[in-house]
Amino acid sequence: MTKSGPDGRLPRVVAIGFNKCGTRSFAELFRKAGHRVIHHKVRDRWPVPRRIGKIMQENLAAGRKVFDSVEDYTFYCDLIYATKSSTFDGASAFREILRDYPDTIFILNLRDREQWITSRLRHGHGEFAKREMAARGLSSMDELTDQWRTEWDAHLADVRGFMADHPAQYIEFDLDSDKAEDLVARLPDYRLNAEDFHDIGRTRGRQMGWLKRKAKEFVAHNRPRFLR
Repeated sequence: MTKSGPDGRLPRVVAIGFNKCGTRSFAELFRKAGHRVIHHKVRDRWPVPRRIGKIMQENLAAGRKVFDSVEDYTFYCDLIYATKSSTFDGASAFREILRDYPDTIFILNLRDREQWITSRLRHGHGEFAKREMAARGLSSMDELTDQWRTEWDAHLADVRGFMADHPAQYIEFDLDSDKAEDLVARLPDYRLNAEDFHDIGRTRGRQMGWLKRKAKEFVAHNRPRFLR
């Protein structure tokens, strides 16, 4: 379904599902196949990496192409940029991405919605949800999860409706039911290996001892903002 452009480069592949939907697993799949990957952070400036979501947000506001300054990559995922005062998800910019890069292939990575919410609540030992509540001006977790549900349903509907006119550039991948072999078959030119797709995020917590978990929780909630 893919072919190289006039410069010999493969089309970009962008995962436009939300974070906590296997983004780390997708990133490793492409990285191990030798592709340049952006997974949330762009580690091109020392000592503090840039956030891809922030780059996208600033580019859109300035009228630049969505991936200006980070165009030399093949795979992009985990496009969220959240602070204590604002939250932006680059996944919502799929129309602009296709406008600026018409050959882009999108992967809508998804899972069971309620399990996704649970995973988000646990992310960063609760620091992510706390930051999201502050950014949205909310006072309860129930309000936050209701907003996340609404955003999930709206995003899936928007993506499916828009990409109905671009079926050759659209892949849905449900982590709960789809197989890596099917994804690899859809993207033969990328030389992916299904054996490199592992459920990374869901196993990291189970492999962590109590003391290490508590230490990471402390760091997540207390590290300086410029390191996030």
